[in-house]
Amino acid sequence: MLLASGQFMSFYIRIWQSCDVGGITRHLLVVGDVTADCANCRELGIDYANAKTCPKCGTNFNFIASRNTGKLDKNRGGTVKRIKDRRPDLTMIDYEDYKEITGKQQARDFFG
Repeated sequence: MLLASGQFMSFYIRIWQSCDVGGITRHLLVVGDVTADCANCRELGIDYANAKTCPKCGTNFNFIASRNTGKLDKNRGGTVKRIKDRRPDLTMIDYEDYKEITGKQQARDFFG
């Protein structure tokens, strides 16, 4: 959208692409209300604004997701913007998509 000033207004939009979910899990930082968790080792209480690696397992964070950007979040765009403003170096993924895919994989592995 072009503003009267001649600048473009930017928006966040989901882009779907094929990916290795295991590779995402090994490098995912999951943001909660105040702090974040490492999806690789489940370490809790990580300062997502500053942590480049997990203090417990040492994994490098390449992806970030928020538990608070679900379909019922009326300010989903604002939540994504706040996180991306603090961590522009990480690729934002949709947490609900991630949980759905990993849940299906866990069920398939369990029932073989």
